[in-house]
Amino acid sequence: MNVKKQCLFWIILLTVLTVCPAQNNSSSKNKKPNIVVILTDQQHVKMMSAAGNPFLKTPAMDEIAANGIRFEQAYCTSPVCGPARSSIVTGKMPHQTGVEWNGQAIKKGIPNSGRIFRENGYETVWAGKWHLPEAYPQSNSDKHKSIQDYTVLPFWDTSKKHYGLGSKTDPPLTKAVVSYLKKYNKEKPLFLTISYHNPHDICMYARKDGWTSKNDSLLEIRYFGYKTKLAPIIGQDPHYIDSLPPLPHNHAVEKDEPDFITEKRKNHKEYGVETMFANQEFDSIEWQGYLNAYHKLTEMVDVEIGKVLQSLKDNGYWENTMIVFASDHGDGASAHKWAAKLSFYEESATVPIIVSWPEIKQKGIVDRQHSVSQIDILPTLLDYADIETSEKFYGSSLLKLAECGKSKWRDYTVVELADFVKDKSRKGRMIRMGPYKYSIYSTGEEQLFHIGNDPGETQNLVNEVLLASVVENCKESLLEWGNKTNDSFILSIL
Repeated sequence: MNVKKQCLFWIILLTVLTVCPAQNNSSSKNKKPNIVVILTDQQHVKMMSAAGNPFLKTPAMDEIAANGIRFEQAYCTSPVCGPARSSIVTGKMPHQTGVEWNGQAIKKGIPNSGRIFRENGYETVWAGKWHLPEAYPQSNSDKHKSIQDYTVLPFWDTSKKHYGLGSKTDPPLTKAVVSYLKKYNKEKPLFLTISYHNPHDICMYARKDGWTSKNDSLLEIRYFGYKTKLAPIIGQDPHYIDSLPPLPHNHAVEKDEPDFITEKRKNHKEYGVETMFANQEFDSIEWQGYLNAYHKLTEMVDVEIGKVLQSLKDNGYWENTMIVFASDHGDGASAHKWAAKLSFYEESATVPIIVSWPEIKQKGIVDRQHSVSQIDILPTLLDYADIETSEKFYGSSLLKLAECGKSKWRDYTVVELADFVKDKSRKGRMIRMGPYKYSIYSTGEEQLFHIGNDPGETQNLVNEVLLASVVENCKESLLEWGNKTNDSFILSIL
């Protein structure tokens, strides 16, 4: 081989070795990742074994946490189903989406996550509970059979009545999702939201219709299955009382609790009925049974999530899929003698938020420092998918917090409450700012807790003279937020 041919040979070889790999890497980077969002209903942030709760086991949720970043100061935007869900799918606060109470639809013109991802080449699929306004669009009773910008995954057997119970809807939902993942052609990247119902069934424990109904499904929640293998967990059989979880240290009603909250314990038959009935009827054993049932319902939905995770692995999604796990709001969980949601107490206002993606540098991160919100979920998804949009968000991508606090984060997180649709004047706002949590209600009543020193929120410090500057700082930040987001309630109350 002469010199010229040798030179030409080496030039071609070097070109193949250096240019071609770069092209392959570029092609890999240009391939959009899949995104799977998994939602539960009425699960507070400590209701998983990964969060240190010793009274239940949630291996599926724990696995997501072990492969990503879990946030311990994670708040819903409102402790009500529809409002919180509107924030998850739009990245906006409930007063902005127009969904401040259940039964409302998102304002026209506000794009949901389905539209944004669909416009960017994704197959967008919604599976399970929606609640904006219909709980399940495919049920016989609902007027709307579709969700705008989403393909609704069929799973509802219209020949059967489910009575709004996750014990009946969650297993067939999982079966439909697993079947879909197995058959999906993968021509487009997948944006899939799987929205489970449980542990929301805990609502039925406190309702009197669950005590007396002839419907076996309702009785199964109230007595939690004396006719089934789940019989022991209710705890009314003395043989099982000793195995019940203890009451939380903050089980007692807070001294000097605002009338805004106390009223709901007494006469809110239409909205907040669970708390009213629980306060009227429960002794300490029944409160323990309530908490135990809540644990078991959470374990039940974790089993379903585990099946989905296995399907993602079996069908080749695991290495190119972001998984986000969250809930719409929490539950009183016997703290403050509170059942269900509709309060700013930590048990009702906090939710699990976990983000897991294949490229995360350090797995199993637990962020205890930053307060995060459901308005951060959509910006996180868009950041990971490298999608730009003209929509204005007030949340931020959570990906940067995986850098272990190196990135600057906002100073506070705000939660809204509109707790009674028949009296639209009843509202409140809460702000988490560092270790402090301040709330103000339409009655003018206020609360201030130091969550670091008093995680159970047993001492209202709002009238402490030495903390007057803290209260003032919280109000100033709330007012800043009100001006930024055009929150008429904040602007009127402050």
